[in-house]
Amino acid sequence: MEIITLASGSSGNCALVRAGSGSEQTTILLDAGIAMRTARELADSIGCNLATIDAVLLTHAHADHCAKVVALAARANAPLWAHPDSLHPRSAASVAEIERRKVEHRPFQSGVEFHIGNIKILPVLLDHDSEPTHGFIFTHGGIKAGFFTDTGITDALTTDLMSALDILVLESNHDPEMLANGRYPWHLKQRVGGDRGHLSNQQAAEVLAHRVSSRLRLLALAHLSDKNNTKNIALSTAQQALSARGLDITPQIAPKRGILQLSLEPVANFS
Repeated sequence: MEIITLASGSSGNCALVRAGSGSEQTTILLDAGIAMRTARELADSIGCNLATIDAVLLTHAHADHCAKVVALAARANAPLWAHPDSLHPRSAASVAEIERRKVEHRPFQSGVEFHIGNIKILPVLLDHDSEPTHGFIFTHGGIKAGFFTDTGITDALTTDLMSALDILVLESNHDPEMLANGRYPWHLKQRVGGDRGHLSNQQAAEVLAHRVSSRLRLLALAHLSDKNNTKNIALSTAQQALSARGLDITPQIAPKRGILQLSLEPVANFS
């Protein structure tokens, strides 16, 4: 099982989820809020042809996540999995656009597991100002991978869910002090730092300090703000939490544009 981030942040998000090999491989495109050409070139660089993906999966209807999901699904003749209420009429992932491009919409519901190929998926409802917004837990071959960005609070990231993860992509959007002292207007500061905004470094660290377990082996910090965070601050905050917990994990940063691969082999003799 592997999670591959292609883009992460407010200027666009896109990732791949892959499991299996050869004719048994399943490839899912998770969000597509970047230019199609950029997505194709990044995917090509790791040997993934986006014209052959098995499905597109949408977290929510903000443009930095949904701008090209319908177009890329149409290009691959792949279904678009999305919660029905995420297909906002004014978004790039509207019902009208899906019908115009003749894309098959496959709905999912919060908290109800479903399968895409050989990957089991649990949608987890998050707290964000695009309703609904979902994170996901992907399971294959005894490996569980969580992908959680765009949430203002961590209530949905329960210990039961987090402690079962082997791989985690977790939002670490902003440093509260940088946000408070930065140039954002007051209303935007309130939005980003609010309960339906984005996780701070400290909120991410709280999850790492109290909810993950020694099962966790790979960690990426995602959706970092260009203006209200730095890689060093995010990494240091996360590393302190992990070290205090006694976890020997080195966190990585999902690049704004570029490849980060988090890959684990299936558990031996798993059935």
